[in-house]
Formats: sequence, structure tokens, C-alpha cells
Amino acid sequence: MKHLINFFLLLVPFVGVTAQNTIDKGYVKIEVTEATSDNPQAAMQLEMMKGTVTEVFFKDGKYKTSMSMMGGMINMTNLVNQESNAMDMLIDAMGQKMWVNTNIEEAKKTQPGAQDMSDFKVEYDKSVTKTILGYEAYKTTITGPSTGGMKIEGFVTEEIKTDANIIQGMEDLKLAGFPLEFSIVNPQMTLTFTATDIKGEVADSDFVLNTEGFKKMTQEEFAEMMNAMGGGMGF
Repeated sequence: MKHLINFFLLLVPFVGVTAQNTIDKGYVKIEVTEATSDNPQAAMQLEMMKGTVTEVFFKDGKYKTSMSMMGGMINMTNLVNQESNAMDMLIDAMGQKMWVNTNIEEAKKTQPGAQDMSDFKVEYDKSVTKTILGYEAYKTTITGPSTGGMKIEGFVTEEIKTDANIIQGMEDLKLAGFPLEFSIVNPQMTLTFTATDIKGEVADSDFVLNTEGFKKMTQEEFAEMMNAMGGGMGF
């Protein structure tokens, strides 16, 4: 379960389809739409992932990703301002509230659970397409040498312009488009995330964080704490 939570701590021309306008600001909601396994232990762990919701807000070089999992017992929010190079991360894990105030480079160096992307392979197949909420997407497959047979399969669109990465732990992996659907697949399970709502507008207030009650710390302090807990906040 530690690996599963860390992993989220986040992918040819089209004929006969009326495309949406390309958007560079807006909102995307992504939900778990499949969580299955033939292994009873893995299936029990996947039950905890059902109901997971990720919301992405993006505008003018800023983006915020908010994830709620385990029925709201764990909530994580990342706010990135590319112009100022600032990054804030809020974590509320069963009442333990942490606010990490850092910059993008420092976060990449010490992010708990982050993976080395240098050996990962991203393949695209534009002959395999899918329309999700009216947006045109094509297939992508991500594989890596240290994933124990796990791969990520999904569909990305080039019609949504943001650097927000919804595949947590893979922040350094740059995709050709925004993932509107992706599945984590290994011999024991399949876990699928799909966009369920897209809006082309976003309010300035969506980029204001409520840090009341959160303990402020540096990225280094947070990384040390996570390492002491085994990288999984005790789960």
C-alpha cells in the first residue's frame, strides 16, 4: 500500500469528430473509474482508492492539483507558479496537516516517492484514438525498468495546454499532451483514472490556498520526515 500511495503523492488526425477549442486555462476533474484485481489482497487495497478525485486548475503559468483519497481521509494540494518558481504543497493525512513551502527545483530533488525518469519510455500511437468529453485524444504507453512489470496506458490530448502533471511521482516525465485517461496496469491489478468534467474557465480565487492549521516546513524537513516514516506517512 505504501508504494500505491507514494505513486499518487500526477499521459493521426481525427476524422468525423467536432473538436473543442484548445484551452490554456480552465479546470479538469479526474476520478477513479476502474479498480480491479484477481488478487484478494490487492483488491482490498484497491477498495481504498475508489472515490479518489483529482482536480486540476490552470491559468497564466500557474496550476493547482488537488487530490482527495480514502473517503477524504487523505487530501493533497500542489500549487505551482512557474513565473515565480514557487511551489506550495498542503497535505492533510487523517488530521496531520503539513504545509511545504519550496521552489520547483528543490521539490524535484527531494520529493518523496519521486522516480528517476531517465530510463522511462513513452510511446504514442496516434492511430488509436478516443474522444473524452469532446476532446480528441490518442494513445500513450509509459514503461520503465524499475516498475516491476507495471505500465501506464492512457490517452492524451493536445487541446488542453498546461504543464500540470497529474501522475504523481512522475513530475519530470513530460508528455505530448494532457492525460484525460490513464490506467496503471500490472500483473495484479488495473487502476484507471478518467476525466469526468472539463471547464474552459477558472477563477483567481481557485489559486488561493487556505493554510490555516497547517504546520509550515521546508521541503528538506518534509523529505526527512517522510523517509523516517518509510516514505508513506505510516500507511
